[in-house]
Amino acid sequence: MSKLGNIKAAFLKAGSPLWKICFTLRGVTVGDRFVAIGRPGLNRASGSTISIGNSVTLCSSGLANPVAEGGRCRLATLANGATIELEEGVGMSSTVICAAKAVKVGEGTIIGGGALIIDTDFHLRTPEGSWGTDPLAVSQPVRIGKRCFIGARATILKGVTIGDDAVVGAGSVVTKDIEPRAIVGGNPARVIGRVSVDVD
Repeated sequence: MSKLGNIKAAFLKAGSPLWKICFTLRGVTVGDRFVAIGRPGLNRASGSTISIGNSVTLCSSGLANPVAEGGRCRLATLANGATIELEEGVGMSSTVICAAKAVKVGEGTIIGGGALIIDTDFHLRTPEGSWGTDPLAVSQPVRIGKRCFIGARATILKGVTIGDDAVVGAGSVVTKDIEPRAIVGGNPARVIGRVSVDVD
């Protein structure tokens, strides 16, 4: 990296200690070597838990990642008892995670710009035919394994489990479980290949 590049990187990461303090004061557990590039968003419901492991990076700035332009990372729990857990080494760019029950992202997983991970439909049809707003009633946990790659603008919907080392193509909509080391793409996402590199 050039000298100018090093200066730019240091500038972008300079706010990380401040954001760690802000998150901690709002009840979030934050590990060591936390990096926040740009301003992350946080909505933590009373009685819910957000846990950020060591060496997690949240990129909310187009200066660091042009795909992140116009959006920021946001972690949002929606109900008492909800949990979001980011394990060690998770990296996210302009990603939104919403949990009414639970979203867990495994160690070393990378999530591309503008991805959306939600464990709820947010609304359900009432007997009167209108739309209710009880996200917990239409929620199923989401689990993303270790060392996965989630492409830019991908959407992971409720109840999905993604196995270790899986790859989700950019713009995919994932509605069903994905086996370890599978490569999926499309809407709805389907298997289009297998990860062949030995990652163990």
